[in-house]
Formats: sequence, C-alpha cells, structure tokens
Amino acid sequence: MKFGIVGCGTIAGFYASAIEEIEGSHITDVFDVSPQYGEAFAKEQNAVYHSTYQSLLQSDIDTVCICTPSGLHADQVVQASEAGKHVVVEKPIGITMEQLDHISAACKKNSTKLCAISQLFFSESVQKVKKCIDEGRLGKMLLCEVSMKYFRSKEYYLKGGWRGTVAMDGGGALMNQGIHGISLMLLLMGNVKSVSAYTRTLLHNIETEDTAVASMEFENGALGTVIGTTSLNPSSPRTIDIYGSKGHIQLTESQITCWEVEGEERICIRDLDAGASSNPTAFTSDLHRLQLLDFIEAVEQNRRPLLDETAGRKPVELILAIYQASKDHKTIFFNE
Repeated sequence: MKFGIVGCGTIAGFYASAIEEIEGSHITDVFDVSPQYGEAFAKEQNAVYHSTYQSLLQSDIDTVCICTPSGLHADQVVQASEAGKHVVVEKPIGITMEQLDHISAACKKNSTKLCAISQLFFSESVQKVKKCIDEGRLGKMLLCEVSMKYFRSKEYYLKGGWRGTVAMDGGGALMNQGIHGISLMLLLMGNVKSVSAYTRTLLHNIETEDTAVASMEFENGALGTVIGTTSLNPSSPRTIDIYGSKGHIQLTESQITCWEVEGEERICIRDLDAGASSNPTAFTSDLHRLQLLDFIEAVEQNRRPLLDETAGRKPVELILAIYQASKDHKTIFFNE
C-alpha cells in the first residue's frame, strides 16, 4: 500500500516507523504547510514532497494518513475521500457534530474506508479485558472509573499556536488528551445512555478545559465516571477500573495492573511509570502498526476496519455531550 502523510510533525514519525515495519507498504508522498518540515521529512522517507494538499491527492497513493491539528481533520478527510483515497486519521476524527456527519456522508458516498486511530485497543491486555467482558466472566457490569490526571506545560500550549483553542483543538483535556481513555471505555463498556459533567479551565491560559469530571449511565445499566485533566502536577498514569458482579479489572495505560475475577488467577502490579501522562510522546509505534495492519487487511478484503468512522465518532459525540452538559448544567440523554 502506498501511503501519503499530511502533517510532518512529531506524530508523523510514529506512522513512518509503523509503516516501515509492514511488508509491501511505503510512504511515497508527503505534504506539510511548512516546506522546511515537509521537505526534511520527505527526504528521510525517500518520498516526494508536495507543496499543496491537492497535489498530494492527485498522486497515485492509496491512503492518506492525516496527522494535522484536530480542527483540520474533517475537511481533509472529506477531500481525501472525494479524491477516492482511503483515510487513516489521528484522533479526534472531527471536533463538531456537523464535521462528523460530513465525514460519514463522504465515506459512504465515495465507498472509501476510514481508520480512526485508537491504537491502544489493539494491545494484548485490552483485548484480554474485552474478551473477559464479552464472555460474561466479569458478571453483571456495575461500574467503570476512568482517571486521566495529566499535566501539560505552558510551553506545550504555546507550541504551534493551536492547542487549547476551540477552533483547532475542539476541546482540551478531554478532546485532545482524554479521548484515548474515553475511546477505550466505550469499546469495553458499550454505549452511554446519559451523562452529566463539570468542565473548567482552572490553571492554564487556554480557551478550552484543563479539568473535567463527568458521570454517566451506560446502556447496560452500569454507572461510570471520567476525570480528565492537563492541570495536575505531578501527573499520574491513565487508569481504567472496571467492576462487575464477579470481580474487578484495572488497566494502567495499556497494561493490566489488577485482575481479580472469580475463579481466575489474581494479578496485582504496582508503580508503573507515568508515561504519556506528562510526556505526550512517551509511547512506541507498535500498536499503530497493529492497527494499520488491520486497516490494510480491511482494504484488501473489502470489509470495514475494526475502528472505522462509526467507532471514531462515538468518543467525540460523548465528549461534546460532556461539554454541553457542563455548559447547560443538565443531564444529556442520548437517543432521545
């Protein structure tokens, strides 16, 4: 598969490493609004640099990997789909309901496939937890707690000029950093029925929230809480605690740190490194590679990727509902 990369910042390097490890796949074309970054990245990848996005879309690439600021994602996805290209897009796939609808309509109209990056779902530990839940070994689902107590510096928000803005980031601690944990929560627990929330900007000089707390009821009857911040220093690793009538499982980042399920061997691990809670680049490309392998297979077999545009829009819909619940001081009900 021939890949084109749009946006040659830090995250593009992880895609390059992942694609490099997939036999028969190559980055052949790149585009960045900065010729300095774009030409340097193209040289590293032995690829062609394009001075415009439209020029890249006119090349013979099969798939566009979109690694640009969040506010640009939706329009670039639609343009790629209209050009007949499949799309791999970083989180979030869009930042408004209107953008999500345009993405879905474009993919359907043009019969193009979209891969919504949520690479943690492809970790062995997450798959083990999902299998346990799906098989009913955890019993009746009761409670899910997601804790994402992160820290980002003043310099982080100043870099690039778009982070923490409504127009280009779409949100703060939840839409940018917290979306990975929220995606995992939904993939493991299922759809949310209702949500109430508080979102605040308590520390940073940004337009969006740096501290958020939400409570929700899932369609399966379980309750849940989400804490998402970029304001807490020292930070803590992301934890997802899932409780059923037959036990408790905890994921810390993408590793199982507690497994207490009736009739099964007990696991308890302490003191994991803080990782991406304080350093946004503290991860490897291994899980991106696994998700890209699923995407390539989906294209070859003409099936939907495991995480398609439907899976990609669900966490955004929930985050937008959290923002609305906080703004309106009321509970938001889905499917009403």
